This record gives sequence, C-alpha cells and structure tokens, in this order.
Amino acid sequence: MDVVVFSLSLLVFILGLAIFSNRARARQEIPFELKPNCLLTRWPLLFVTGPRSLFYFSKYWNIYTVFLAEHGYEVFTLHLPWKNSEQRKERFRQFLEQQEKSQRRFHLVLDAPTMDEFSDLLASRRSVSVISITELADAGAEDLRIQSLKAYPIPKEIIEIPTNSASLLLELSYSLHRQSAKNKKLASLNVLGANTKTALENSHRLLTRAQTLAEMDLRESL
Repeated sequence: MDVVVFSLSLLVFILGLAIFSNRARARQEIPFELKPNCLLTRWPLLFVTGPRSLFYFSKYWNIYTVFLAEHGYEVFTLHLPWKNSEQRKERFRQFLEQQEKSQRRFHLVLDAPTMDEFSDLLASRRSVSVISITELADAGAEDLRIQSLKAYPIPKEIIEIPTNSASLLLELSYSLHRQSAKNKKLASLNVLGANTKTALENSHRLLTRAQTLAEMDLRESL
C-alpha cells in the first residue's frame, strides 16, 4: 500500500513539474527593441518542431517566432508528431507534398537533430517549396561540418549557438524531457531560445539570417 501511495505521489509530482515548467517557460517574456528598416523576405519562414514530451511541448521555439514576427516577417510553425520518427517523417513528407501542389514556397528553419532526421528526405525529394534551409546547432557539435557537406540544391546555412547554463528548474525539466523522448541528441535549451540568458542574442542571429534571406528573395525577383 505504501509503495502504491508513494508511486502515485511521485507521478503527481512529475506531472505537476511538467505542467509548471512548460507554463513558466511558455509565459516568460523577454523585452526587446525592434531593429529599424529590416528588409523582409518575400516568402514566409517556417519553423519545424523537434521531438516533444510532457516536459517540453508548448511554444517549442520560445521567443524566436515572436521576435521575427514583431519585426514584420511572416512566420509559421509546423507542429509534427511528438516522438515517433516514422510518423514525423511521414507527416513532413505529406506537408511538403501539399505545399508543392499548392505552389507555396518557404524558408525552412529547424534544429540540428531535426535536420539530421529529415536530411535524406530533403536531399532526395528536392522540394521546389523549400527555397532555403537554416539549421540551428550547438557550437562545437562534432558532425556539423559533415552535415554541411551534404549536397542540397538550395542555399543552406548553419547558425552555431554558444553554450550557456539555464536556470535549475529549466535544466531539470529538460533533462526529464531528454529521458522521456529517449533521444540524447536533442537540441539544447540555448538552441531553442528557451534560455533567457541567451535568447535575445540568438534571436538577433536569426534576424541577421532572415535579412540575408530577404536579400536572396529580392535578387531572385529582379
């Protein structure tokens, strides 16, 4: 009986931690000033979600999408299945097929583990809807250069994000997320913009990339 009570208490605690940490992270607001005269992309920026769990599911990209949208960019998030890799690949393939049929185009943004997950599909399909790829990765990751050498028919850039420690609660909940997702190669909190210490700096890195893409769109339209 004591074991059952303890197990139930532990379960309630873990669920409470998951809900609280997600809500706290999703609701955190980081004030920022808008950079004037930003050249906007002709095509929207599409952010893709990586693996999720009860410990990390809401507002996957944190400040990034809001930051870019406030600067005038058209931003969307593609929410893929939480864990199952085959389901995620199939959903992504279906999405690309839908966009191609509708003749829609976009700039793709994803983290390094998700890029690795879909790299073969992107390289083989050569979707006309994907006009650029932006990959966010932890600085110093061993396979970055290898991945960057893969042949893609479209412009691709890796933004390397420096490592910095986050709050204890955030680190704890994300550690549980790693265990739950059964994937130790998940993107870091810094890469996802969840660490308030580095979120704004990394948002500006993305803004710089967005302006480069806007210049590319402009040259293409001339």
